[in-house]
Amino acid sequence: MKQKRCVVIGSSPYTKPSDFSGQIQPGDYIVCADGGYLFALQQGLRPELIVGDFDSSAFPYDYEGEIIRLPHQKDDTDTLYCVKECIRRGYNDFTFIGMLGGREDHTYANLCTLLYLSQQDCCARLVSSEREIQMISHGRLEISHRQGLMFSIFPFGCRECTVSLQGFLYELKEGTLTANFPLGVSNEITSPNACLTVHRGTAVVFIGKSN
Repeated sequence: MKQKRCVVIGSSPYTKPSDFSGQIQPGDYIVCADGGYLFALQQGLRPELIVGDFDSSAFPYDYEGEIIRLPHQKDDTDTLYCVKECIRRGYNDFTFIGMLGGREDHTYANLCTLLYLSQQDCCARLVSSEREIQMISHGRLEISHRQGLMFSIFPFGCRECTVSLQGFLYELKEGTLTANFPLGVSNEITSPNACLTVHRGTAVVFIGKSN
């Protein structure tokens, strides 16, 4: 399936200009969730779509593009509504910026959105200048030229997952990770061509600096 990239920008108060470095590619469809449009404007980006209930930012009356205004009381978060709308428009590769830090419950909700996307056979990642988070279901992840970075992996949305790790300080061959024992924390990528395979279940993967 041809990948159609979508960048969704959120409004985490911990978002920094460096979080955008290298993340935007020519032709990316840029969507802002609620106050994320303020970060986009600061970076000189013009979003194609703004979605939100605008409970955390002023309504962008001066914006001339497409806006979907949501009710304050709803089941979907602004981010999940963005995701569903972009899937409806044919996008299947998602990068989320401005979605980490701040309230832990919002971060967890964004992890749930990654799980939703993995169940729709979409690629997705939460990124900042310090870390990247992905959700892998029954698949393989090649990690190139990132040796020295920290790596952690846990089951998500399931009691356990079976994984293989090659090119890491601590390797596994079809090992089982369980939700009640954090065996996968604080590993390290040691090879320029590391590989993770999830044989069964779903795993959330954290890649980033040690600090």
